[in-house]
Amino acid sequence: MNAELKKTLYNISALADLGHAITSEQDFHKQIQSVLYVVTGTFLCGKGAIFYSEDRESRLTVLSQKGFDSVVVSGIDLDALKSAQKNLPYFINNDAVLTRAGAAVAVPLWVRDGFVGAVILGEKFTSAPYTEDDFELLKAIGSQLAVALSNHELFLRLNDQLEENRRLYDEMRRIYHDTLQAFAAAIDAKDVYTKNHSHRVAKYSAAIARELGWSDHDTEGIYVAGYLHDIGKIVISNEILHKTSPFTPEEIEQVRKHSLHSYKIISNIRFPWKDVDNIIRHHHEKLDGSGYPDSLGRDDISEGVKILSLADAFDAMTSKRAYREKMDLRTALYEMKSCLDTHFDNKIMLAFCRVLEKEIRGELPDPDILPHIDKDFDLSVISGLLEGLIKELSE
Repeated sequence: MNAELKKTLYNISALADLGHAITSEQDFHKQIQSVLYVVTGTFLCGKGAIFYSEDRESRLTVLSQKGFDSVVVSGIDLDALKSAQKNLPYFINNDAVLTRAGAAVAVPLWVRDGFVGAVILGEKFTSAPYTEDDFELLKAIGSQLAVALSNHELFLRLNDQLEENRRLYDEMRRIYHDTLQAFAAAIDAKDVYTKNHSHRVAKYSAAIARELGWSDHDTEGIYVAGYLHDIGKIVISNEILHKTSPFTPEEIEQVRKHSLHSYKIISNIRFPWKDVDNIIRHHHEKLDGSGYPDSLGRDDISEGVKILSLADAFDAMTSKRAYREKMDLRTALYEMKSCLDTHFDNKIMLAFCRVLEKEIRGELPDPDILPHIDKDFDLSVISGLLEGLIKELSE
């Protein structure tokens, strides 16, 4: 194999290595340094530098350099590079500083009409001149490197935009959650007996959704629905909300309208989560069709509604109200079990029992359900009860 063929094969290999090096955005500057060593090795020269034009107008930044003095590198004539014919290497003959430093060839890097940088190479170790074949290879390397630098710039811009979008999204979520807390505070101000009810229902609903394998996005949606499900109670009179004696039929009708009031308020908000308004509207529907406001049957009730319905009922049972004391956990679970397949869905009940079981085992720092219910409960009794329920519901 003659020397020219060997050189050609080496050049092809160098280009392949160069292409591999510049496709990775990880540790870009280290990759560029590797590129420079490939290029200088290809042409058997001890000096080289790769520059990047950050603003494409007035300034060059050294990405990597080998063998040149830093003062020499910083003194590159940008106008001379930009005035050279696009993508074509040229000999450095009119720059005394660079020629004294051993610079021999410059390759301006262009992408379409944009100047993105340059490559400077020194004299060869062999003192042999750069040939036309060398210039052709330099042109190919320059074109590939120019695209790499342009892509890196695009990557940085997109990454900056992504970070800004992430910041805006986080800010939006913060505003949403602040708004939710304000709504919940408005509900709490109406009825001291349901203080923090919406917050707990939101947490219970999210815990069930996670147990069912919902995505983080959809879980956040059911959390929001839980927070806002009772917002319609702000239009119901305190006299009814605080009543300790049995409700009249008219009063029952007024209370039942709260889900429609909630829906009307929420449906005017454009949420980033699907179906929040309908989950809120139907959270008092029952599988047997006896719920309200639309008397939906089991096939028309979404999983989100079933989750919120169970979480809402559970917290209502285990919280003190104006007309009754709260239930202990054992009584509440048995009550819910008795309503399976008429009010509550077996699959949702099973997921909730598993959440409670995981909390007892210390596997869930959130949602902190048990401390709200009983301060002094027998873990062994509750664990046994849950184990039995889970086994029964799993069959």
